[in-house]
Amino acid sequence: MINKKMLTFVHNFKEMYHILRPLFFVFPPETMHYFTGGLMRAAYCFPPLRAFIRKLFCVKHHALEREFCGIKFPNPVGLAAGFDKNAKLYKSFSLLGFSFIEIGTVTPKGQPGNPKPRLFRIVKDGALINRMGFNNMGVDAAVKQLKRDRPEIIIGGNIGKNTATLNEEAPGDYLCCFRNLYPYVDYFTVNVSCPNVANLSELQNISSLSEILSAVSLTM
Repeated sequence: MINKKMLTFVHNFKEMYHILRPLFFVFPPETMHYFTGGLMRAAYCFPPLRAFIRKLFCVKHHALEREFCGIKFPNPVGLAAGFDKNAKLYKSFSLLGFSFIEIGTVTPKGQPGNPKPRLFRIVKDGALINRMGFNNMGVDAAVKQLKRDRPEIIIGGNIGKNTATLNEEAPGDYLCCFRNLYPYVDYFTVNVSCPNVANLSELQNISSLSEILSAVSLTM
């Protein structure tokens, strides 16, 4: 249950946010994206603060539980891929009540993604346009992070191909990511839908997608 102290904290946090928001908007959105991620990582390092955040945001109730494909989710809300591309934030964001964290999109080799600027604020709609383009440090870097520590939260692996990889060779990229991440994640998302990677949507045709799914399923 949330007590009066927690309600006071939430109220004060909202007031502080309204004061700091104009300052945040002075900086590019991608800069603030990494800044807020760093704040969450710092908060996780302090056990009292970590416990407080968890108590504030994490709710457990049987009515919220869901089961899908043999996986039991504590609730139906998770963090989709695109925020924790390199598996550096999943522990921190597990404090916010998410049922699962999906890392990635991860590619076999690290790549910078699309040229900057590639993240744009739509202030009037309270929204962002994301044109990052599979920027990540590669599957080995993600595995290294996942090996360090595993919180009690479901982890998904969102996998893709390197931008430089030809579509005809894409199954090899997906298979590489699948094999490396398999021991460390609970489920996979095969990303063939990102509009910010050239020609990726062509992999959605039946023959290409069947080849990719056959490659990964044969390794199970």
